[in-house]
Amino acid sequence: MRRDRVVRPGLGGVGFAVSRGWLIVPVAVGVSLGILFAAFPDWDIRIAALFFNPQAAKFPLSVDYSANVIRRIANWIPYLLLAPAALVLLRKLIFPASSMLMPPSVVLFLVGSFLLGPGLTSNLLLKENWGRPRPNFVQQFAGTAPFQPWWYPSSACTRNCSFVSGEASQAYWTVAPASLAPPQIRPFALGGAVVFGTAVGGLRIAFGRHFVTDVVFAGVITIVIVAVLYRLMLDPLRRNDARMERAITRASAALHRGIGTLLTGVGILLTLSGWALGEVGQYLRGRAGRL
Repeated sequence: MRRDRVVRPGLGGVGFAVSRGWLIVPVAVGVSLGILFAAFPDWDIRIAALFFNPQAAKFPLSVDYSANVIRRIANWIPYLLLAPAALVLLRKLIFPASSMLMPPSVVLFLVGSFLLGPGLTSNLLLKENWGRPRPNFVQQFAGTAPFQPWWYPSSACTRNCSFVSGEASQAYWTVAPASLAPPQIRPFALGGAVVFGTAVGGLRIAFGRHFVTDVVFAGVITIVIVAVLYRLMLDPLRRNDARMERAITRASAALHRGIGTLLTGVGILLTLSGWALGEVGQYLRGRAGRL
């Protein structure tokens, strides 16, 4: 065995049995509900209608002060859980020679799963391109846009659309830090993370901002991404924290060299620009003196 291979206790065994289950279960749930809601797309409308007030032509909970406070607090929780890993990585990028205060595999797993899940897949790829109008924008709920089933990309919405729920995706991402809990309590931590994600998604449904399928697929996609990265980065047979840290150190050093080269180029450009401006100024002053 290589000496620089570091295997942290508590991340194999039961953890990988759990990760396999958490990879299979969301795929099965996604396929089942995807087929069900494709066959009966009006179920999205019927569930959203439970929270809509036709007389007021709005979703009352969306303007409720307490509900919005809960929403804002819940939205901060994923960022607070991500912050330690993000700060450790930022410190390493600023000071390449320093040792990382957390295992590099854990840092990259948390930061990478957040960027790939809620960041890239949910908010950039799907929300900005799928074109599904939000419930409070569709004709059935006093809006003007046509309702679109989850499987049908359209141009009815052009920006910050309904499929999938970004906030639910962030909330479901908490399965990533939950998967790092000690093996004895990991299933409970994972279950709590899913309950949290479902509660946040349920609040968005009650607000009329998302359909059920927006929340379901936010959870499915995010949990699958987390489970795949967990197996790729924290598998004891693949995991090598020493090698990862050396790679991050090289990347940090390359980043510093790149920034240094860029600043040098900018400095040279400013110097040349200053010289040229000085020459023009001298010429104008001399010309003005001859008038």
